[in-house]
Amino acid sequence: MELDPRLKLTLPIEEIEPTALDQIEAALKFPFLKLLAIMPDIHTGYALPIGAVALLEDHVWPAAVGYDIGCGMCHVTTGMKRSELPDLEELFKHLSDVIPVGFHELKTPAKEVTPFYSASRFAALTDAVMYHAVRQLGTLGSGNHFIEIGGNKEDTVGITVHSGSRRSGWLVGDFYMRLTKGPVELRSKIGKAYLKDMKWCLQYALDNRLKMLQACLKALGLNPPPQEDIINETHNHAIVTSKGVLHRKGATPAQKGQLGIIPANMRDGVWITRGLGNKEFLCSASHGAGRRLSRTAAKQLISTSKLKEQMKGIVYPPFKNTALLDEAPDAYKKIDEVIARQDGILVDIIDHFAPLLVMKG
Repeated sequence: MELDPRLKLTLPIEEIEPTALDQIEAALKFPFLKLLAIMPDIHTGYALPIGAVALLEDHVWPAAVGYDIGCGMCHVTTGMKRSELPDLEELFKHLSDVIPVGFHELKTPAKEVTPFYSASRFAALTDAVMYHAVRQLGTLGSGNHFIEIGGNKEDTVGITVHSGSRRSGWLVGDFYMRLTKGPVELRSKIGKAYLKDMKWCLQYALDNRLKMLQACLKALGLNPPPQEDIINETHNHAIVTSKGVLHRKGATPAQKGQLGIIPANMRDGVWITRGLGNKEFLCSASHGAGRRLSRTAAKQLISTSKLKEQMKGIVYPPFKNTALLDEAPDAYKKIDEVIARQDGILVDIIDHFAPLLVMKG
């Protein structure tokens, strides 16, 4: 593929899988696409690859945000030392009781959910979003979402929560992707409606993460820290800027000085970063290691014995048959290579937390 000057790569083009390349080529056909930056964790997504950042002129593209609107991470570095942690098995059981994971929902609907009224005026969407919103606030979900308690080299404990807007955000994303079939003008009725509904999803996703983070802190006997001590990054969103509409699909914001989070996998933990404001790559960084194997392939090629061996010393969910194999470390790219392609270029690495306890759906 002949390189378009609007395409900025953090890795050799030969290493990008063919289906992701097809999605890149399709995006470059839009005359209103100003810049497309590809992160080192790129892999095939819906319409646009995961690990892509697109700047569009006067257009918003719901599919370039995806289904999990507002998905992101919160992290807090506590003052607690590893030696002060309670029994991790007991802690895991407690957190499993208070934080629903997978397809489990709240037993009692939440009352603190901000009401949603779809700007599309489609009543069925409003009703469906609210039905799930009150039942899923403070729930983790499944897939690559996680709660991780780990320690850095100073043995200080850190808590990281990765989750999004749950079924509510999926419904909003699905509705507008079906309705638009591609980018739409920013000033159009549907463009304005999407941005308004997306904004609600972004806030709901943050509220969802914060509620789980607070549950973890409470379980450790810690008080909620000041808001400024919590790192929050959203890696699925669209932002209207003076230079165009910036879409991140699985990409961490990395403005100059901005703190961010890049997780690897269940075994290798999370990296805390400080953005370098690299405008060539739209002030972004990877949002993880990136998948090496599809979920189906992972379950076929990775053994349960290998997963158990890799996770020794880490408390993680018990599983049966092939459950969790699609989230095994070997399902992801080598994090060292992914980090090397952005360290000092897109971000500076300032800390790393190795996992002690991992929750997944």
